[in-house]
Amino acid sequence: MRLRATVPVVSAALLLTVAGSAFAAQGDFIYQVGDRESGAHHLLVDPPGRGCVRLPLPDPREPAHHVDNRTDSTAVVFLDERCQSDVYYVVPAHSKAPAGVLARSVSFSS
Repeated sequence: MRLRATVPVVSAALLLTVAGSAFAAQGDFIYQVGDRESGAHHLLVDPPGRGCVRLPLPDPREPAHHVDNRTDSTAVVFLDERCQSDVYYVVPAHSKAPAGVLARSVSFSS
């Protein structure tokens, strides 16, 4: 009898785990900040697949550059911090944005 009560709980936990990961982009989203030649590289590992992600920038006045989307999802990078500006660029999965694309936030399709 105890086993029967455990099976639904374990099944529900597994379902929530699978559903939670379904809303995440799998892989790394890499961007550079600072000097274009020797700036620091930052990355988001398995970023959330829904909503807007504000990029952690050392100086919010300086956007990220050299965006490299190594996730399995399409990334849309925005110049503003809320994924709402008219200035954005679509970066397909496993692709780099062209030189000159700047970003302060990103959203991923899942």
